[in-house]
Amino acid sequence: MSEVVKFSINGDTNADQVTDKVKKSVSALEKNIEGIENRFKSFGKDLFLSFAAPMVLLNSAINMVSASIEKARQETRDAIADAEKGENKYMRAGTVTSAREVAARRKDALDRKNAKLAAEALAEEQMGEGGFAGFGGEADKALFQYVTEGQGAINKAGRLLNAVTMFWGISSASKDEEMQKLLERRAQARVAESPEGKAAVAAAKQKEAAELTIAKQKELDSKPTTFKGPDGFSNVIGVGANPVMEAMTLQLEEQRKQTALLEILASSGITPADGWLTETARTVLRGR
Repeated sequence: MSEVVKFSINGDTNADQVTDKVKKSVSALEKNIEGIENRFKSFGKDLFLSFAAPMVLLNSAINMVSASIEKARQETRDAIADAEKGENKYMRAGTVTSAREVAARRKDALDRKNAKLAAEALAEEQMGEGGFAGFGGEADKALFQYVTEGQGAINKAGRLLNAVTMFWGISSASKDEEMQKLLERRAQARVAESPEGKAAVAAAKQKEAAELTIAKQKELDSKPTTFKGPDGFSNVIGVGANPVMEAMTLQLEEQRKQTALLEILASSGITPADGWLTETARTVLRGR
């Protein structure tokens, strides 16, 4: 690709010719150089494409395989969910049972994992609450209670050692199950002493008493009446029931239910509004 330019100039006779030849030679040389540069540029592109093109094809193939695998997994998940419902008439009963058992086992494992993570996270947050310059907060109080709750000298010594390692961060207090339970008890005690906690406890007790009253009333309603008409009265006159006897029976039955209900109310401590009670019931309640 090299070219040597040699010219001889003989006075004024061939100067123009030599000049033209020089120009042509320089122009040809420039074209050769430009061609070499273009070849180097093209070589770089070709070199890049020789590596990039296979990588693009490989990535495309990987993406196709990944999409196919994910599609198969989704189809499997959908089939298992269909089996759990038990609505597919082509599903065997054993398949449905297996699917539900696997789902229950998977949920149980997830519940256990979530319970463990929640207990650890809450304990870690509680151990960092309050205190001045890191002292006197919930962590110090909980650690002190942790030691004092030990039973016996050996147990207290072991707890003291654990408390020291927890205090200095050698062991994790948030992952110690006994410390988790202690922190939970402390939180429950604080909530119970708050106005909101006291109101919630009172509401729960009232709800429990009301549910007990309703349950006993339903039990009374389900029992057959034991009323027996006086001697000499018949419950049939001609055809059909005696209306007088029916009225007496109903009245006595209602009085029996009302008396039983008043006994329940008296034992539970609930006094309904006066408009709900008869005059006799109010008299009974005022007298107790």
